[in-house]
Amino acid sequence: MTRPEVARCCQAIADAGARRDWAALAALDLRVRARLEAPDCDLDGEEKSALAAAYRGALASSRAELDALQNRLAGMGRHREGQLAYAQFSEWEQA
Repeated sequence: MTRPEVARCCQAIADAGARRDWAALAALDLRVRARLEAPDCDLDGEEKSALAAAYRGALASSRAELDALQNRLAGMGRHREGQLAYAQFSEWEQA
């Protein structure tokens, strides 16, 4: 992988993370992993650091989305609890 290829790969990783395109990120990851595991891997420390930084950015996007989904699920749970409490109160009031 040449330095320009590493730069394009880093940009693609960043773009996929920003778009929250986890399928594209997984495909990129397979390509990068295969390159890193190849016996003739010629990436230097700077190039590996650049890839690591790109992955950290994508991970931050992933964590942000996970946090948003967890908050949404928690809100749905609170809404459901409110509905149940209202239904129980209505039944008690009618009795």
